[in-house]
Amino acid sequence: MTVPRSLISTFRRSLPLIGVVLFSLSSPLFAARGPEPPLRLPLEPFGFQPLSEQFLLAGSSMLTIHYVDNQHLLLTFSARHLLKRLPDEPEDDMDRTLDAVLLELPSGHVLARTTWRTHDHGQYLWSLGHGHFLLRIRDTLTTFAPLANLSTSQPFAEHPFLSTDNRRIAAVILSPDADLLTVETVKRTPAPPKPKTPLFGPTPVEPAPEPPVVQINFYRLHLPPESGAAVKSNFAGVAHSRGTGGVPVTIAGYLATVDQGHHHYAFDFHSYAGKVDELSPFDSTCRPFPLFVSHSEFIVFGCRAGNAIGAVGGFNMRGQEMWEQGLFGDFIAPSLVYAPSSGRFALSRVLLHSSAISDQPISADEISSQTVVVYQTDSGKQILHADCTPVERAGQNFALSPDGLSLALIHANAIEIYHLPPLTPKEENAVKLAQTSAPPENDLPVRFVTQPSPSAEEADSTVQPEAQPANAVAPTPANTATSTSDSAQPPAPANQAPAAASSDAAEASTDAAQASGDPSPEVHRKPPTLYTLPTDKPSDRPANSDRPKDNPQ
Repeated sequence: MTVPRSLISTFRRSLPLIGVVLFSLSSPLFAARGPEPPLRLPLEPFGFQPLSEQFLLAGSSMLTIHYVDNQHLLLTFSARHLLKRLPDEPEDDMDRTLDAVLLELPSGHVLARTTWRTHDHGQYLWSLGHGHFLLRIRDTLTTFAPLANLSTSQPFAEHPFLSTDNRRIAAVILSPDADLLTVETVKRTPAPPKPKTPLFGPTPVEPAPEPPVVQINFYRLHLPPESGAAVKSNFAGVAHSRGTGGVPVTIAGYLATVDQGHHHYAFDFHSYAGKVDELSPFDSTCRPFPLFVSHSEFIVFGCRAGNAIGAVGGFNMRGQEMWEQGLFGDFIAPSLVYAPSSGRFALSRVLLHSSAISDQPISADEISSQTVVVYQTDSGKQILHADCTPVERAGQNFALSPDGLSLALIHANAIEIYHLPPLTPKEENAVKLAQTSAPPENDLPVRFVTQPSPSAEEADSTVQPEAQPANAVAPTPANTATSTSDSAQPPAPANQAPAAASSDAAEASTDAAQASGDPSPEVHRKPPTLYTLPTDKPSDRPANSDRPKDNPQ
């Protein structure tokens, strides 16, 4: 359509005024700029080579990044090195080598490096905080502190921690503050013999084996006064479950989910001293999964329709639901990292083009992206949104600094480091309030309400701290002795609530509730005593009534 000439002349005369209006409208946008461009450290100079997409999407732990402190990173990745044959090596071993590189920020200067040999593709590394790390080789756990031992000839020297011979490690889970360690094991059983095919008649159908009982051992962790010394642990208790997964526990107590019927759930905090606090309720069409993000705050994943995870809410120990948001899109493999000192956590999800079947392999064509969002715990504010490439189903390709002021992730064959905004005075007060409202710590055993005492046989099978002398571990980490290849934690099913160890958290949450003896469903229950804030004004509302609107990610 031809534009009338008179309209063109009118538009020209209005150009100066339009320019002023546009500038005035756009000036607030300049004040609300996005995050600054990240610091980029290419991976190739560190010896990194492209990884197998097949292993990354299958859930293999191939590439990790952790903060040692606010100025140093620990990068590990699968590397191609010559492997020597080992005597009496199991047939199902999947040996590989891993390079570990200690980096200085912001220069990216390599301060130290080493090579490890693992025998499966499961998760092998966990950060214990304050520069200490936990390393798994088969069913042996050791600790090391590379920065603290940098002045020695062996910065990656390992200290014995835990070991088991008759049980296989199925999951290793750390509390957000890294002061409580959960080790889940199953009894080691030999592979069943292959059935013989008869000469005549149909082949007999072998009955499906029953799932093994999972033994859950808890340990309280104590960092040594000397930065480079070994991490100490105290055995804190034992429980049993039908499946692996994260149990919402802290050093003070645990959360139990109570089904009140009609898609209405509540949460009770059980102190190991016997005290029970009734917390805020949560509506969900599936059984929700709570997960601690600090000593006094937890998030809950639930469903808004059907059984697909589509909502997340933030709760505190004062009986308030602080916020609730939607989680949109089909996704798998949720994983989290924490920075409790700043009241922040980061959530990663692998987004899909369409829904996927739980525990089934996926192809690259089904994946949209791996997205990471940094949240402020008290408000649910989304501080940063970024993507990781290559997509790693096992997670661990992103990390929050201990002070919560930077996020490091792997993107486009480089380490990208985003500087996050400092805490506002309001957020600082929220962190202090959360710290003061944390349940008091105790040294009592981790025990669920109706959990029976372990039998003598179970007590004998408990995974105890390593009793070897300090020199029992070979001086070279690559030679550290040796779990079977299926010791990897299974990836979380599609749209299921995330667990700290990337396992089936929804099933484990149900098992933990059953083990604790909580009634399900419970129809008659008083409203939470702390849910409504005390007030004399009828216009005042509970803290959770002013929720932020759903924010698509």
